Amino acid sequence: MITAFITKICAFFMALISTMIPFVNYDAENKDEILLNVAMISDIHIDATLPVGKLMLTLGLQDMKRNATENDAVLVSGDLTNYGDKESIEDFYEIFAKVNPAENWIIAPGNHDIGHNEDYHHDEVRQWLIDYNNQYTGAENENIYFSKQVNGYTFIVLCDQSEDNWDGCDIYEDQITFLDEELAKATANGKPVFVICHWPLPYTNGQQAIYEDSGLDGYYAKRVRTTLEKYRNVFFISGHMHKGINGDIFQDIFGFSSVETIEGVTYVNLPTYGLVNRYGIPWNGIGMQMEVYENEVVFRPRRYLYSRWYAFIDYRVPVYK
Repeated sequence: MITAFITKICAFFMALISTMIPFVNYDAENKDEILLNVAMISDIHIDATLPVGKLMLTLGLQDMKRNATENDAVLVSGDLTNYGDKESIEDFYEIFAKVNPAENWIIAPGNHDIGHNEDYHHDEVRQWLIDYNNQYTGAENENIYFSKQVNGYTFIVLCDQSEDNWDGCDIYEDQITFLDEELAKATANGKPVFVICHWPLPYTNGQQAIYEDSGLDGYYAKRVRTTLEKYRNVFFISGHMHKGINGDIFQDIFGFSSVETIEGVTYVNLPTYGLVNRYGIPWNGIGMQMEVYENEVVFRPRRYLYSRWYAFIDYRVPVYK
């Protein structure tokens, strides 16, 4: 208990110091070499009855649309809404359609979209999410999990399949088989592949330290992890933890970072966009810009809400040939 308390106090002061990191303007010096450019946010928590969240999302998407290097896609790693009601899901997609920040949208549901609406069965809400995604993106997905190609790179979206989870995530054998088959195809040419799942795997990006016993866990986590580790150049992108941007300093002190490679798989945990974060850079409106080059993948934190990059923080992951 004492150790946990001290850790939280230290994290508070580190987060306070992190807010002093200056903003910078940034334009990729070698932008002609970017093969894939993606703006990434998570945990929007749209509520149809609250206009502020919708305004925040609108402003962030407008910033993405103005990017000096055009985005090939915009990615959202779950919790599009706060309560998974039909009105809020529609509002989320209407905002995307109105701003249209990129040609491709990669939208993954989260626990607040599926598990936090007690008025409807999980399967009914999942079907709403499938239908709205198909309607607004032109996809023809039959399942809540799916894959999408952008510039020859594969994005694989995973999702909870349980009947009664509130915050957790169960991924059944049909989805594991789908993941395995998609990874085998996507990595055959040596290109990076991106797996998006709102729920992080345990002991990645500080999951147990920050958000204990909430996420993809137990048997399902082991099956997913084993499948990911079979292949090279796999990136697992999650949200859910609301933990801000954490770089080298937090890695040294607390043992976790927003981007870390474990057993050959790179785990990327996105901060919450719609709410204030814990640990690291704590403000809302934050996400990451992902630039894919021939020999590396670069992640750059950006506060899309205020059109600012954070200085001295980026994450570079080599692409193995």
